Amino acid sequence: MIAFLQPLALLALAVAALPTVLHLLTRRVPPTVTFPAVRYLAETEREQSRRLKLRHLLLLLLRTALLVSVVLAAARPVARVGLGGAHAPTALVLVLDNSVSSGAVVEGRRVVDLLAARARAILRRVDEGDRLWLIPADGLPRAVTPAEALGLLDGLEPSPRRLDLSQAVRAAAAVVSSQALPGREVVVLSDLQRSAFSSGDPVTTRVLAWTPGVTPENRSLDWARAEPPIWSPSGQVVAAVGGVRRAPVALRLSMGGRDVARAVAYTGDRVTLPARAGRPGWLALRVSLDPDELRADDDWFLAARVAEPAPAAADAGAGRYVADALAVLQEGGRVGRGRTVVLGDRLAGARSIIVPPADQAAIGALNRALAARGVAWRFGDRLDGEWRVGADGAAGEGATVRRRYRLLGSADVLARAHDDPWLVRDQGVVLLGSRLEDDWTDLPVTAGFVPFLDLLINRIAAGETRSLGAHPGDVVVLPSNVEAVLTPAGPQPAAGDRRITAPREPGVYFLRGAGGDTVGALEVNHDPRESRLAPADRRVLRAAVGPGVELLSDRALDRELFGGAKRADLSGALLMAALLAAAAELVVASLGAKTGRGRA
Repeated sequence: MIAFLQPLALLALAVAALPTVLHLLTRRVPPTVTFPAVRYLAETEREQSRRLKLRHLLLLLLRTALLVSVVLAAARPVARVGLGGAHAPTALVLVLDNSVSSGAVVEGRRVVDLLAARARAILRRVDEGDRLWLIPADGLPRAVTPAEALGLLDGLEPSPRRLDLSQAVRAAAAVVSSQALPGREVVVLSDLQRSAFSSGDPVTTRVLAWTPGVTPENRSLDWARAEPPIWSPSGQVVAAVGGVRRAPVALRLSMGGRDVARAVAYTGDRVTLPARAGRPGWLALRVSLDPDELRADDDWFLAARVAEPAPAAADAGAGRYVADALAVLQEGGRVGRGRTVVLGDRLAGARSIIVPPADQAAIGALNRALAARGVAWRFGDRLDGEWRVGADGAAGEGATVRRRYRLLGSADVLARAHDDPWLVRDQGVVLLGSRLEDDWTDLPVTAGFVPFLDLLINRIAAGETRSLGAHPGDVVVLPSNVEAVLTPAGPQPAAGDRRITAPREPGVYFLRGAGGDTVGALEVNHDPRESRLAPADRRVLRAAVGPGVELLSDRALDRELFGGAKRADLSGALLMAALLAAAAELVVASLGAKTGRGRA
């Protein structure tokens, strides 16, 4: 098989027709009249004409061959030579993508089984002089023998984790580049999801990519959340349906193993599933779709807390916007009447939500009261400017702040204005860096202000930890009031750095506090990017991995593996043929000229 590195140069083949065109244009057969007196010359003239036509035809062929050889040489043709089974010692890394999406069923077989079968075929060609590594969905290279690799393949199942293929290929390239062997190759066996690639430095190592090539239609749950986070006792779950299949699908909300709500949705819909709980406490909820070819993304696990509305009151120092929003919450049954939680500009009661005093001179007295209570935070200097609140999806996310006090301390930071603490908590006291007035922040005049106060009163001021979201195997930083994560294998204590690895199995894992109470939940779910099954094309592969990556079929992979398909550049041979054609043309033309002069 011949390929061209510069195929556009083949357009110049049209030039090769010039000698033929010129020959036809100059060819002229004049009219003749045969006289008896010159008939004896006909035989001599016919013989000379035959020799002349033969020489002209030879010159035409040589000149055409000369032009064709030059044009083909400019197109840089390469040909495969030598397909033998033996190969030079090679450092080979198999990137075997058994991530969530490999559980999809394609033509009656799971993708992970197709990948494992292809890997076994490759392992049969590994020689004693080769070195072998395997990178599964966890992204960690493992040095293995062919026998060990076959053992791993026999028990291979889809992993709940996501594999970033770009990072995996870069890790594989680093491994083979460190080996002093003649051959270095990375083979990627994957469904090659477009969503599995990320940007980064290109690799120069030879990368061969193979995919089963058939992509099923998929439907998925991309996220679900409880609204509001604390039910009293009723609430709802909002879920997002993703994918490409346009047929309607049934959703179910289950609680305690029984369905409590149903709905029908299409891809792209956000569905609301109302529910009502029986008694206060934490709930483990599950939203499910009808199963399709990829089962791993048909469920979403989440938690909600059922509690009586917290009694709350607003002092005059809290401002008119707070008083109005609190009245709305009380009328709707989201907040009770009482002073369990007090909103104002000074300490009042065991649980307080404090905004800065309108009078800057009162800051000193407030700081002294905070110190006397043992609260770890203080109000600092007042700042003017413009900042965006970042709260990782929690209270005040996205609000604009134009005036604030710097908050000084080291306890829980719940939201930040740019990089500085803006909403903090210690013990039962919550501090805001800004007054809740429209000249300090736009939050009071947005639709999110009432839910913001609901969150402050019912969860943050009460010392509750919001539910944490994670994917299987992620590293999770636990809040300071969490002592352990409750798993089926037993409590997993929080380490000194507050970091744990999320369980591999999706589900709801409750968080235990110092007194043994449940203070939150860890919601472990699939990565929605794994549900996007659309494959990457060559352009995406080369942009994400490097220009040397090759996307191959079964036969092409067999040819290319272990450098089995050597390529020879034919440009030199074509240039040599062009030189020979030019020399032959010169000889033929010279002989013709001498013959013509001799006859003259």
